[in-house]
Amino acid sequence: MSPGSEIELFVRIVATAAIVIGVTLAAEHLGPKIGGALAGLPIVIGPAFFFLVQDQNLTFSADAAAASLTSLAATQAFLLGYVAVAARTRAALGAAVLAWLLCAWLLSHLPASPWLGLAVFTTAMLVARRIGARFLRPLGAARASGTWLLLLLRGLVAGMLVAGVTLAANRLGPVWAGFLIAYPIGLTVISATLHRRLGATITIATLRAVMLGISSLAAFAFVLSITLAPLGPLPAFAAALAASVTVTLALVLASARRPSTTSPW
Repeated sequence: MSPGSEIELFVRIVATAAIVIGVTLAAEHLGPKIGGALAGLPIVIGPAFFFLVQDQNLTFSADAAAASLTSLAATQAFLLGYVAVAARTRAALGAAVLAWLLCAWLLSHLPASPWLGLAVFTTAMLVARRIGARFLRPLGAARASGTWLLLLLRGLVAGMLVAGVTLAANRLGPVWAGFLIAYPIGLTVISATLHRRLGATITIATLRAVMLGISSLAAFAFVLSITLAPLGPLPAFAAALAASVTVTLALVLASARRPSTTSPW
């Protein structure tokens, strides 16, 4: 493994662990809305694409970014699958993963287009949030269970999973490279960790907020895909990162201005 690859793996592990722990603590101390907004930061896919755009040609990278944008519709299915059964079982993760696999397989047959991907993601987000609202419950006080060490270990496990899944992504072609880079491994651990630490009610509210929060990831993938050719790799990456952070900040500010209700946003 080259030094560059080792650095890439380290960045992915640390970045994923940070977002898992950060979102969990934000949902615990700041509420589901802010936790859901922060989950949309490109801390996981950002490092992956940073290295991808330097290793691959512009066409491959742009198509992979467009595919990632489309695959975020499958992430909506993942979130909805978890939300729909979280109140009845702690095995909700199986339903979420199954929903992602089915939707990802269907979506992988679509052409890699940023405009089509944006339309598919937006439609999926609106539908998922509308259906997800049916499963919300009144929020009450929640006491976290589990230790800091357990939370840290779960974050590191998520980071290692991201590193393992994305290590060979660029060998699979732009579509599945984009899909695997955007696979919600971080959300997998976030969902399970929130469920165990805070219970189903907080988890459902947070994941419904995440449905909107990952608009930040959509902004990142869309801007990256359409700017790679005219701007080149590094300027396009910077523009995508700026767009993503702007969306997240807007969502955090909007949530901070609104009182807590049974329905985040």
